[in-house]
Amino acid sequence: MTRTGPLVIGHRGASGHRPEHTAAAYRLALRLGADSVELDLLPTRDGVLVCRHDLELSRTTDVARRPELAHLRRTLEVDGEELTGWFVHDLTWAQLSTLRCTERWPRKRPFSASYDGRYPVLPFAKLCDLVDRESERAGRRLGVHAELKHPDFLESSGFCVPELLDALPAEQRERPRLSWMSFDDTVLRRMAARGTRRPLVQLYAKTPKGRHLGDAATYAQAVGVRRKAVLPRENGRVGRSSDLVAKAARRGLDVLVWTHRAENTHLPRSLRVGTSEFGHGLAAEEARLLFEAGVSGLISDVPDVAALGRSKVAGTRAG
Repeated sequence: MTRTGPLVIGHRGASGHRPEHTAAAYRLALRLGADSVELDLLPTRDGVLVCRHDLELSRTTDVARRPELAHLRRTLEVDGEELTGWFVHDLTWAQLSTLRCTERWPRKRPFSASYDGRYPVLPFAKLCDLVDRESERAGRRLGVHAELKHPDFLESSGFCVPELLDALPAEQRERPRLSWMSFDDTVLRRMAARGTRRPLVQLYAKTPKGRHLGDAATYAQAVGVRRKAVLPRENGRVGRSSDLVAKAARRGLDVLVWTHRAENTHLPRSLRVGTSEFGHGLAAEEARLLFEAGVSGLISDVPDVAALGRSKVAGTRAG
């Protein structure tokens, strides 16, 4: 997965600069130095896989301003959380394709919010085409890290995620430099059992212990963890790196870290600049520390900043 060096991975594209999961965000990420783009996949009612993080659409699209879709608003319990709104799997692709994307955090990222309403929801097929074009432009093969969202809930709603993936054309499902990711180990185990040739990444919300890493190594090639799992904080400040990367390496696992962001509110106190919570701090320094700790990839909202941090680490080069 990381034979030529640690990766900078654009989180939902360059989502610190453009509304997430849009063609503009993905294209910008790759042109700012990302080696791969991270995305989340969800199915429409008619089984089209699209790039969306939230099953409920109102936070990152203009669906609430579409009277023709008002009748589809409802309340659901998704993985233990009650949500009210419009859901990806309730809309057909024809309906979803009429929506336009919006910035998740308009107060935090007003420049990105200035692009609200410009870009449609992107299907996975077009994302693959975009990455292929950017690979040709860059003269190197760029990657895709695709996260499978809510597989249990979707299965209870009549969508089998592994079967949806099996139905994809081979040039999408088994494309070079594609990795499949999920917090759900069951769906990854099922994919391994089905013989996928693409790397699998087990994501963890909490720092995994040795036994978790050993288990993951039986079906996955990498793990994805929070920044604090590799770079703990002591009284809000950057501490010494943990031994997680070494533990994972002993089990043959790469370590990816999420999510790197530029704003002070997301940084340790020792790396903040100024008093504004939305001002940008020393995020390149945090990236440098994470790469120095040996991570195989950094998933970042600001891939330009992550790439700058990587460039300051001796002996590293782009993946």
